[in-house]
Amino acid sequence: MATYRFEEVTRPVTKRVKCRVCGKTITRSTTLSQTISPFNKDADGQPKTREQIRAELKAQAETWQPRNDIHADCIRVEQAQQVKAGA
Repeated sequence: MATYRFEEVTRPVTKRVKCRVCGKTITRSTTLSQTISPFNKDADGQPKTREQIRAELKAQAETWQPRNDIHADCIRVEQAQQVKAGA
């Protein structure tokens, strides 16, 4: 059986947010992507064009929010405090 590889359109996204615990500014990044393929269709049932995909990725990038807004050192401190409290 043949293997087909479809071109991927990507958009890196970086946001700076304040840590909920210490207030320091932290940076979070992700890469959003879609493929140009006959399976990636628009509302009319036609395959999406590169421009349609770029527009969708731009809209997703503007609304994307990082899940983790706590700085790594604060997470370690918080976990250590929970261990002490439970012991």
